[in-house]
Amino acid sequence: MSVEKLSISVERELAAQARAAAKSRGTTLSAYVADAVARRLSLEAGRRVLAAWEAEHGPITERGRAAVGRSWPA
Repeated sequence: MSVEKLSISVERELAAQARAAAKSRGTTLSAYVADAVARRLSLEAGRRVLAAWEAEHGPITERGRAAVGRSWPA
C-alpha cells in the first residue's frame, strides 16, 4: 500500500479527542484519521447513490424506509 504524508490543522480539543480515541483502540492517530476519512467518503458515496435513485424514482416513502429498517441487520 502506498501512503502519502499529509499535514492537517484541527482544533486542539478535536486533536486531543482523536489521539485519545486512537490510543484507546490501540492504533495510531494516522490510522484512526484514515479510517474516519474512508468512512466519511463511503457515507458520501451512499448519499450520492440515494440521491440518484430518488431523482429517478422519487423520494423514498416512510413505508419504504420502514421496510428497509426491518430487513437491515441490527
